[in-house]
Amino acid sequence: MINRVNTLRQIVLSTAIGVSAIVASHTASAATFGVRVVDPQGQPVSGASVCIGLAGNYTQFGAEFTGADGVVSVEVPNVPLVVTVSKSRFAGTRVEEPARGFNLVKQITLVDGVPGPRCKAGSTMASAPNAPTIDIENVRIDSDAGVVLTPKVTGQPSHYRISTDRNFESANWVPYSDSIRVSDAMADERSLFLQMRQYTGSSKGWLEARSQVVNITLVN
Repeated sequence: MINRVNTLRQIVLSTAIGVSAIVASHTASAATFGVRVVDPQGQPVSGASVCIGLAGNYTQFGAEFTGADGVVSVEVPNVPLVVTVSKSRFAGTRVEEPARGFNLVKQITLVDGVPGPRCKAGSTMASAPNAPTIDIENVRIDSDAGVVLTPKVTGQPSHYRISTDRNFESANWVPYSDSIRVSDAMADERSLFLQMRQYTGSSKGWLEARSQVVNITLVN
C-alpha cells in the first residue's frame, strides 16, 4: 500500500495524445474505433502516427501515437471514416472504413517502402472557430487519507477519466472535480493515466475538447 504521507510525486506529461477539439454533427451514438499497427512479421509497431477522421479533415476524431502494444483507440460517431497510418522507414497508408455502430479494433500492417500518406500525430486538431482547449499543467497527489489527485488545469473541463490503461479501456467519463479520489484498487498501481475534456452537445451534434493524457507515476 502507498505510504499515507502527503507528498508531491513525479508526473510525466505524455505527448501520446495532443490537445484536441472535435466537432461533429450526427444522429447516431458514438462508438470506440481502434487501430492496431503491426509490421510484416505481425509485431506491434510503437510510435506510429494514426489519424482518424473524415475526407478533407483526416484528424477530425483523433491524431495519436501508438504505444508499445501498437494500439490507438478513439471515440467516433457512426459515420464513414478515413484512417491514415505512418512512421519513418515505413510506407504510409490511408484506408477508408464504412460507418459502424459497434466497437472495433482494425489491424493495419505497415511495410517498408517509399513514403506514402502522412499523419501528423500530437498536433492540435481544432477545426471550429473559438474551439475550447484543455491542458493539464500539473497534478498534486495527496496520500494522507487515501490517494487524492488535485489537478491544475487550463480551460474549463466538464469531465475527467482515469485508468491504469493508456487507452482508457472501460474507463468512463466522470463529471469534473478539482479533487479526484482514486479507488483503493487503482491506488495500489504504480502508474495511472488521467485525461480531461470539455463536452457540450445533444443527439444532433456535439463539441468536445480533450486534454493531453497525463501519466502519473506513484512512487512508494
